Amino acid sequence: MSYTVIARRWRPKKFEDVVGQAHIVTTLKNSIKKGRLAHAYLFSGPRGVGKTSISRILAKAVNCLEGVREEPCNACHVCTSIDAGGFVDVIEIDAASNRGIDEIRELRETVRYLPMEARYKVYIIDEAHMLTEPAFNALLKTLEEPPGHNIFILATTESQKIPYTIMSRCQRFDFRRISEAHIVDQLKRICEDEGIGYDEKVLNYVVREADGSLRDAESILDQMIAYSGKHVTEKDAIDIIGVVQREAAYEIVRAIVEKDAKAGLELISRTLEQGHDAYQVYKGLLSFLRDILMIKMWKGKPPFVFMDEEEYGKVEVLLKAVEYYELQNMVHHMLQAEDLVRGAFPKVSLEVLFINLYNFAQLRDVEKMIEDLPEAGEQGRTRHPRAKRAAQGPDMPVEREHGGIIDEIAQPRELPDAEEEERDQSARAPFAPSTLPQGVVLPADFLTYLKEQSKMLFGLFGAFDMRVEDDILIIALEKRLNGMKNDAAVVNELRKHASRFFAREMTIRFVDGSDTKADTIDDYVKEAELLFRV
Repeated sequence: MSYTVIARRWRPKKFEDVVGQAHIVTTLKNSIKKGRLAHAYLFSGPRGVGKTSISRILAKAVNCLEGVREEPCNACHVCTSIDAGGFVDVIEIDAASNRGIDEIRELRETVRYLPMEARYKVYIIDEAHMLTEPAFNALLKTLEEPPGHNIFILATTESQKIPYTIMSRCQRFDFRRISEAHIVDQLKRICEDEGIGYDEKVLNYVVREADGSLRDAESILDQMIAYSGKHVTEKDAIDIIGVVQREAAYEIVRAIVEKDAKAGLELISRTLEQGHDAYQVYKGLLSFLRDILMIKMWKGKPPFVFMDEEEYGKVEVLLKAVEYYELQNMVHHMLQAEDLVRGAFPKVSLEVLFINLYNFAQLRDVEKMIEDLPEAGEQGRTRHPRAKRAAQGPDMPVEREHGGIIDEIAQPRELPDAEEEERDQSARAPFAPSTLPQGVVLPADFLTYLKEQSKMLFGLFGAFDMRVEDDILIIALEKRLNGMKNDAAVVNELRKHASRFFAREMTIRFVDGSDTKADTIDDYVKEAELLFRV
C-alpha cells in the first residue's frame, strides 16, 4: 500500500477538527443550522490554513445522507466519496491550469443540470485569482443568480486580485494565519499518535519555518521523521530545514551587546562555512532579535514567544545590558537590509549589517557619559541661559511667531549681554555660523530638544559639531559613522525633527569631521562639557 503523507492523513474531516479558524467554523455551522446557506462563498487567506478542507467539509455537511447537519457523519457514501475526491456532484477546479473563458463556459453549461446524487452541486474553484478577465466576466451572471441547487466556493491566496464585481456576489471569509501555539499543539498530537519522539526545540524550529501554515508544518515534520526515524532531534531539524541554530543567533547578539566585533564576525564566518546561506543567517538573527524585543517590552516572556526555560534564562541576563530602543533600532535596520542580503553580495551585506548593528551598541557610551556628568556639571548647565531653558523641559511650550509661523516647540530666548554673547561665539568656533537668521535657536538648543525626542539620533550626533546656515543643518560627521549619511531612515528622521524645531523646512548636509575630532572617550567628555557649559 502506498504511503499517504501526514498533511493528507491529518486533513480535518469535520468542523471540530479545523485548527485556528473558529470564527469561520462557527459562522458556517450556524448558517447550516438555521438554513441560511449562501449560493457563493469567497475563502481568502494564506496557504495551508484550511480553505480547501473547510470547502469539502461544507460540501459534506449540506449533502450528507443523514440530512443537512452541522457536522457530516463521515460514514455514508456521500461523505466518504467527497473525502476520496471522487464524488460526482462536488466539482473541484484548479483555476491555475483551467483559467480561460472556455472552461468557465463549460462550467456554465453544467450549472443548469440538477445534481445526480446529492442535494447540491458544489463547485470549488481553487486559486480563483488566476482566472483571466474574460473568464471572470463569464462567471459574473452565474454567481449572481445561480440555480438553487448550486453552491460556489472560490478559494484564493490573493484576494486583491479578485474583481470587486465577483467579490460583491460572494460571502467573504478571511482565513487567518494559524498561531504558533495551535500549530505546536497539533504537531504534538500527530507525534503522539504516530509514536514519534522529539526534542522540545524541534517544534519551535518547525513553527517558525511554517510561518502560520499548518500544512507546511506537517510537511516539514513528515520530512524530518523520514530523515531521523522514531525520534527527531534539534540537529535533525537544523539539517533538514537549513535554519541557523538559535545558539548561533544568541552568540551574535551577545557579541554586539558586549562590543566584541571580532567574535561576532568570526561566528558569522564559521556559520557560513558550515553551509548555511547568508539569508538563513539573516532570518535566524532577525527572528531571535524579534523574540528578545518582545521579551524586553513585555518585561517577561509573552505567550506568543516560544522559548525554552534554558534559553530564556540566558536571554534575561543578556537583556540587562541592552536598552529597548537599541533592540528596536536593530530590528528596524535589519528589516531595511533584507534586499541587500538577498542581493548579489550576500556575505558582504551580512557582515556590513553586523557592523552597523555593532555601531548602534557604541551609542550607549556617549549617552551614558552625558547622563552621568557630575553634579557640578548640572549646576553649570542651569547657570547658562540656554541650559536653563533646557532644564525647564519640553512640557512648557511658548508660542513664538517666526516668519509667519507659530512655533510651539522652542523655548523663549533670554537675550544675553554683549560680553556673554562674545564668549558664546568664541566657544562655538569654528563650527558656529558667523551670523544666524533672526529668531533662530542655536544648535546647542536643538541638541537638547533632540535628546528629548530621539535618544538614538542624539547618541549619533549629540557629540559632534553642527551649524546652521540659512535652511541647512550642517553636521560634521566622523569617518567611522560615514555610513549614516546614506541611511535614509536616519536622515529623514533627523530632517523631521530639525524642521519642526527650527519652524521651517530644513535640509541635512554632512561634512567630513574626521580632521577635527578624535575617536576617543576623552574627546566625547570634552564635547559634552562644552555642550552643557560645564
